[in-house]
Amino acid sequence: MELLSDEEKKYFVDKLCKSKTFANAPTSISLLYYLFEATLKKVDLKEMVIALEFFGVKEPGTRVRVNVYNLRKKINSYYETEGGNDSSRLSIEKGQYAVSFNKQSKIPTKKEINKRRQPLLVFFAIMGLLMFTLYLKWPKSAPELWKSFFLNSKETNLIIGDVFGMIGKTITGNNGWTRDYSINNLKEFYDFLELHPKLKDSLDPPPYSYVNQMAVTGSVQLANYFSKYNRKFNIRFSSKTSVEEIKENNVIYIGPIKNKNSFINFFNQANPYFTLKDTLLYFSNHPKYKDTIYSFPYRVHNEELAIVSKIKGYNDSEQLLFFSNHDIGINACINYFSNDRQLKKFSNLMLGKEYFTAIFKVKGASRTDTNIELLKNIPFD
Repeated sequence: MELLSDEEKKYFVDKLCKSKTFANAPTSISLLYYLFEATLKKVDLKEMVIALEFFGVKEPGTRVRVNVYNLRKKINSYYETEGGNDSSRLSIEKGQYAVSFNKQSKIPTKKEINKRRQPLLVFFAIMGLLMFTLYLKWPKSAPELWKSFFLNSKETNLIIGDVFGMIGKTITGNNGWTRDYSINNLKEFYDFLELHPKLKDSLDPPPYSYVNQMAVTGSVQLANYFSKYNRKFNIRFSSKTSVEEIKENNVIYIGPIKNKNSFINFFNQANPYFTLKDTLLYFSNHPKYKDTIYSFPYRVHNEELAIVSKIKGYNDSEQLLFFSNHDIGINACINYFSNDRQLKKFSNLMLGKEYFTAIFKVKGASRTDTNIELLKNIPFD
């Protein structure tokens, strides 16, 4: 608070009351002089006191508050206009009626204002350029197929269909890693030993499993596509992933049909027209198309059938399944479904539905696809 003499304070009160702002406000002028004199005399200013001494009434009602409110408005208006350069500012704080004085900062000139604005203009120019750059780099809206993966609250796991095996004597009589197509995880391994107790001392669970080229190539393709939309996923192996973990997250599965994992059951349960069994895909009971059986080639490396199916997962999650027996099928389909131009065409075939099963014929050489053809796409609810 600025230390002013009573005479100096009186000068600022007089100046304010003689201003253009107060020219047609006799009540406000009289009230200000009264409150100023009472403040100098250290009167305990309360509504009852002001009502009785200034307005001459015993019951203040709203009269005191309304008139003091109007006085404050005029005081603020004065300092926002003609009193902007006064060295001291008179005020009546809200909830109080005493008049106080404080030092007032000097109002800057237009030249000073423009000088101060220059750094701000530079700042906003830099921010504008930065925002424009971010806009150019900001990922576009994801295609319909992937939106549910990118927008729901679940994490996404890429589950790779690895090949389960056992450690023990091989057909050559030496110790090594052995593959049995009927044993695809630890539970099935221990169930097998229960049925064949004589083998308990000669077989051990594997410290590792095997994956083929489709796992490596597919993971890279999907990782590149997800990074385009600032998304990520975790990588799991099917032989080491429990059903409970699968149900809690979004899932992308890539792998062969022959390892008989849980995703074949998920596929069969969710699909109204398809059933996958061994190396055969059964299509039946569709109101428009005739029943068909699709056979997946085995040990043929230049032609392949592949299945891609998006199904509703558990607990509001999503599942996108890629099945084939060889690398070229999976790799061609992942490349197809990570190409926005192809996805736009595919969405036009979906008839407004989100879930589907599509069958592709893939041709290639040396485990590399050279051609992919959509044989059938069946949307469903």
